[in-house]
Amino acid sequence: MTRVIPISVVTDTICPWCYIGKKRLETAMTNFKQRPGNSDVEFEISYEPYQLSPDSSKEGVNKIEAYEKKMGKDRVEKMIPYMKQVGQSVGIQFSYGGLIGNTFDSHRLVRYAGLQSQSVQNDIVNKLYRAYFEEEKNIADVDLLVEIGVSSGLDATQLRDLFASESLVKETQNALGKVKSKGITGVPHFTIGETVEVSGGQEPQVFEAYFDSILPQK
Repeated sequence: MTRVIPISVVTDTICPWCYIGKKRLETAMTNFKQRPGNSDVEFEISYEPYQLSPDSSKEGVNKIEAYEKKMGKDRVEKMIPYMKQVGQSVGIQFSYGGLIGNTFDSHRLVRYAGLQSQSVQNDIVNKLYRAYFEEEKNIADVDLLVEIGVSSGLDATQLRDLFASESLVKETQNALGKVKSKGITGVPHFTIGETVEVSGGQEPQVFEAYFDSILPQK
């Protein structure tokens, strides 16, 4: 009999610690399943939206300039080498060129992917992170979102119809509101087993300890 650990992840697709946290979570899941007696454990991952900059434009603005406006030049100059170092430790090559734009449509894509399957949704989340953080692409661009969706097996025509319509707009807005109503004010945020709340890009062993605490017994 399979023992299932559900995990709900609140994330924004331009949040660096969300990318790091996802990598660490994946390491924790792999380590946990490799433990003696845990081969029957399965994880069910779902994603909920959060927007760090809900008022930003689709066209996007220079990433570094946006960071400096928000955090100050001195803080950004210290942040970049630190984030690159942390990123490399989990296999991320952070790059800080390109544009930062509104993430609402990227969340619509993630939600649409989740209607297809957990694996497609997970694949698309990975590709959105990689496109923004490592390839210096603007994930507010609809053409890029369609390209990412198609690369994960979704239909190009259906995706263009999605972004040309109001499809999943209300659902995504409601999901954003639900997250806010829970008092979540920062990401990443993980709900493990429906009861354990974890904030931030924790180390793998932290996640593993929580898995132990809620794992159903055989």
